[in-house]
Amino acid sequence: MLEHFLVMMIAILLGTKLAGHLCNRIGVPSVIGELLVGIILGPALLNIVQPTEIVQLFAQIGVILLMFLAGLESDLFQLKKYLKPSVLVAILGILFPMVLGSLVGHLFALPVVSSIFLGIVFSATSVSISVQVLREYNRLDSDEGSVILGAAVVDDIVVVLIVSVFSSIINMGSQLQFDFAFFWNLLGLKFLFFLVIYLFAKFLLQPVMRLASRVVAIESQAAMALVLCFAFAILSEKMGMSDVIGAFFIGLMMSTHPSQPKVQEKLDTIGYAFFIPIFFVSIGLNVEFSAFKEHFGMIVLLTLTGILSKLVGGYLGSRMSHLSKSASTIVGSGMVSRGEMALIIVQIGQAHHLVTGSVYSAIVVAIILTTLASPLLIKYSIEKLGKN
Repeated sequence: MLEHFLVMMIAILLGTKLAGHLCNRIGVPSVIGELLVGIILGPALLNIVQPTEIVQLFAQIGVILLMFLAGLESDLFQLKKYLKPSVLVAILGILFPMVLGSLVGHLFALPVVSSIFLGIVFSATSVSISVQVLREYNRLDSDEGSVILGAAVVDDIVVVLIVSVFSSIINMGSQLQFDFAFFWNLLGLKFLFFLVIYLFAKFLLQPVMRLASRVVAIESQAAMALVLCFAFAILSEKMGMSDVIGAFFIGLMMSTHPSQPKVQEKLDTIGYAFFIPIFFVSIGLNVEFSAFKEHFGMIVLLTLTGILSKLVGGYLGSRMSHLSKSASTIVGSGMVSRGEMALIIVQIGQAHHLVTGSVYSAIVVAIILTTLASPLLIKYSIEKLGKN
């Protein structure tokens, strides 16, 4: 058991670092190579690495760390400045995919409920892939980077609410009651989470980090940062949201703290040396080439509509907020990636028998193809912006 796990870790770490090197040499975002490593090493080809429970666990830690680091590197005041365009980009980036995704489901004769669910799946955005590419190009705290981060967080919250309502309707059917308990679970807990994180940042963050700095132990501040990262990831999960939202916001709250440079340096090493590469590889592990044979048309159409709907929604939202054409293209490109958020939602659909068998595999493949396309679109858009 241990030997097999260590072999998988060796393959992942060597594979991702070599792929990153090759991608940097040919001018392609390194995350593309890491995603392809998952496809090559996974069940689709070599079957050296399997999506076991422990690999998925380490991958989840990886994405939590990635989003915590994204918050840590962000400019809080910049994000506040671009709150309005972020909300507009998120809303349009949800509406377009929901409509087009549902139409694709209808076109391929899926039941009405399954078609609507398909639209919900492709309305999700995974900013973790975009964060990595923006970081490589030093644009994480740029105007467009701030809009992408803000819009992705709003997107996550809204889509989680939509999924919550949809799941409740499916589970309870005609017995669904729109009472206080329903609205508390739907909205009250989310509001309470943001109130708790605001109060913690205002009154407790400074004393907690000051106490950590006085502890005579190796890397006490970095360890405390990890404690806060994981604690707020758990809290956001308990309150009905994605754990990455909690990790991102506590990282954002810590971005103005004096310990930020030191904490970021230490957690960069922990994250990028081990956990984050496992996360990117884990996405590629879900590819099954058999789905191409049976549902090639659906995969192609879902991928194209998935890319265009987010690209157009993000672009229009940015232009309506007076961003330049080039910056708006970067924002649209940054919203294309579906990644782990869409994979989590489609698994919820599988549990409710909304998508089954080869249709499930086809949707997963389309999610991964949109995720692969996003870094390339961001790269092209950034290079185009640099020439203007």
